[in-house]
Amino acid sequence: MSEKAAAYKMTPGDGEKDLIPIAQIVSDAFSGGQHVLEISQKYIDNCHYDFETTRLVWDGDKLIHHWGVWGYPMRLENITLKVAGVGAVVTREAYRQQGVMQRAATASFAAMRAHGYDLSILRGRHYHKFGYRRAWNYVTTKLKADEIPTFEIQHPYRPLNPADMEAINTLYNQTHAAFSGTCIRPTFGMLEDGEMNAYGWFDPDRQLAGYVRAVPTEDKKVLQCLEAAGEPTQCVAVLGELFKQESYEELHFFTLPHDHPVLQIVRRKSCIVENRYFHHTGWLVRIVNLRGALEKMRPLFETRLAQSAYKDWEGAFTLDAGEQQASLRIAKGLVQVTESPGEIVFHGGWEVGRLLIGSDEPEEIIQQAGIECSSETLALVKVLFPNLHPMISHWDEF
Repeated sequence: MSEKAAAYKMTPGDGEKDLIPIAQIVSDAFSGGQHVLEISQKYIDNCHYDFETTRLVWDGDKLIHHWGVWGYPMRLENITLKVAGVGAVVTREAYRQQGVMQRAATASFAAMRAHGYDLSILRGRHYHKFGYRRAWNYVTTKLKADEIPTFEIQHPYRPLNPADMEAINTLYNQTHAAFSGTCIRPTFGMLEDGEMNAYGWFDPDRQLAGYVRAVPTEDKKVLQCLEAAGEPTQCVAVLGELFKQESYEELHFFTLPHDHPVLQIVRRKSCIVENRYFHHTGWLVRIVNLRGALEKMRPLFETRLAQSAYKDWEGAFTLDAGEQQASLRIAKGLVQVTESPGEIVFHGGWEVGRLLIGSDEPEEIIQQAGIECSSETLALVKVLFPNLHPMISHWDEF
């Protein structure tokens, strides 16, 4: 870190006095200086933005750097981890290459740990040096017009509006409870009807029974389903009708979890599933508190062991994540998290974060990172850290 970077004042955010300066620096970087009020109302104020772990860097009264944090509970099978989503990271041009972001990131990581976060997740490039590693890929399921399954619409539907947001969140949380990587809502609120692109149907008691979120691409050639909840054939039927209302060429499904019932219907017939990989960019995960995450994951480890050939195994397994280490002491299916080193050690470095969220097959993670481990270690890793196909909804991206 340069002397200049150290000289600038750094603070957490203040929801009252820093809202507009934050919105302005974000707008200048990503919106050409436009939509400052909208950014302040929706992207910062009307959501899960965490002022306490966000870090701002100032040159006098001028905000020169923003490291923004959006905190949320993330599902991992049937448990939740506290995740710090990082976004809208920007340094004003005149202050770059001085170590300003390094200083803000380091301070934010310490604040995240102090506030009980387990992991941090972001999307972007240039973060590998901060310990972030691939979290999940961009997976898109593509259908041509004649490949869209045909179902009859069973319930009338209508466009949803911001007044329906609470019902959407409730239904989403119910129907996505088993999907790893998804947020427990609320996250972002909706302020205007036109930004929702959601269509829902209701039960006889006028309660929201299902919905789809369908957004056209900029060239109007593709209708993208970005979210769906409720009876899956009704979801597909509504999407099919929306598709026919315009001159779309293809129907795509993006950011739906791998095991989503709509995708299970779609994959019964013809489709293309595109799994897009990124190198040092895309969605990335970083460990904040290894031991804290492992403590929350203990029920998962015990269930996984009970369903494996290791159900009666006894020993201690150490995860070496570089900056942090912790051990799982296992005795006949029961797991304790300890500081003391075990006889089996997995030297995974920052890639351990990928294992925690099940970002891919364990063998794939180990191969991609060039990690060396024994056959015994690999066998235990495969039991403890299966591929969970994590995925965050487009609606919750920060």
